[in-house]
Amino acid sequence: MKHTPFTSPGILAIILSALLLPRCTSIAPVDAPPLIRQMDKLLDKKEYFHLENQLNLHSLELSTSRRLYFAAILDNVFNRNTGCIARIDSFMNLDLAGLPDSIKANLLRVQGDSYFKLGQYAAAARTDSLLVHQYPKAVDSPTLADEKNDWLIRHALRNEAPEEVVLGAGAGVTWSRDLLGLIEIPLQSHTQTVNAIFDTRANISSVTRSYAEKLHLRLMDVHYRESAGITGNQFTVGLAVADSLYIGQVLVRHAIFQVMPDSILYFEPIHFQINIIVGMTIIADLQEVQVYNDGRMVIPPTPAPGDLHNMGFDGLDPVLLLASGGDTLLYHFDSGASTTTLYATWFDAHRAAILRSASKKRTGFMGAGGMKTKDIYLLPSFQLSLGGKTVTIDSVSILTEKITPQERFNGNVGQDFMRQFKEFTFDFRYMYVKGI
Repeated sequence: MKHTPFTSPGILAIILSALLLPRCTSIAPVDAPPLIRQMDKLLDKKEYFHLENQLNLHSLELSTSRRLYFAAILDNVFNRNTGCIARIDSFMNLDLAGLPDSIKANLLRVQGDSYFKLGQYAAAARTDSLLVHQYPKAVDSPTLADEKNDWLIRHALRNEAPEEVVLGAGAGVTWSRDLLGLIEIPLQSHTQTVNAIFDTRANISSVTRSYAEKLHLRLMDVHYRESAGITGNQFTVGLAVADSLYIGQVLVRHAIFQVMPDSILYFEPIHFQINIIVGMTIIADLQEVQVYNDGRMVIPPTPAPGDLHNMGFDGLDPVLLLASGGDTLLYHFDSGASTTTLYATWFDAHRAAILRSASKKRTGFMGAGGMKTKDIYLLPSFQLSLGGKTVTIDSVSILTEKITPQERFNGNVGQDFMRQFKEFTFDFRYMYVKGI
């Protein structure tokens, strides 16, 4: 069975469009300022599930343009990329007089992301170019820099076929843990089999320069700047395409890889070299992945609907809605991190309790390009609930400063959380995570 990259069921998108778009030609309501301020605030804080609830409750109170605006962004968040693109096209055909450029720029940014997830690289590049050249003052400097980076990637890929996964009868592979405690899976390219880290926070799969040559990947003539998560280290990378590779019996065609200098993925303190990372562009195309604590990984031929609605995308980053104490908050989902880390947003909201129960220390965080030392608080234990099951994670680090100015989420959930479940399933078609 073939799967188009990053798509969700088409019929669902059509139904949602019918529910959220106006059904008559009557004059649209005038947006109530308090409601718009509330929804804009939820969007700015990236509280996507709360925003979804507000849109469902107040859809008929919004003008056509505002309804399309919020619905398109939520389509992107919940992996309904075809619907997202269609809504934004409809938005751009409206009379936009009086609407701020920031709204148009934000929609172009989201539309470019959806085009990329669908493998429509030329359309993504055109959208990025439009944003960069027509609305450069409508976004902040870090976002503009990211968009210029995205344009370089998508322009370089403009003539490439979309990344594609052929599930067939599904697959099962055996995984193991590397020296960092991360999940590694066997990846076959031609006659060679290599171990690759399975990393949901790696937006694009990555490979060292020496392994790109070893696996006979097609190197592309493009270079751009990239940064490494928690350390913030920056370095120059390139792109390559693997025409075909296998994860068990699952065939992946036209897989995109960032090509990194070998030294960037070498961890000097423990003398350990990472060579290849399977990232989100491939993982999401698998549709559903079941990770068992006994070392099995199952990729079913058909993803199964679930009774949970707790996962979304922030760009190419998966985020989970998890309960902790009296809060239900969004966290990054990172299978490429051995431990869970709470962010400054969480620290600021719980400062008094942290100062009473956590110990302050200075520690080093390893990432691509080296190590960064940071001041943290160490929480003895931290509880998170997923689907009715509450688990306890020991020794959780709490950052006191934001990693980036745009940081909105509450933490980064890693392997120490996943290991609490005998079976951990993530489904990118129906957008949920469950643990048993």
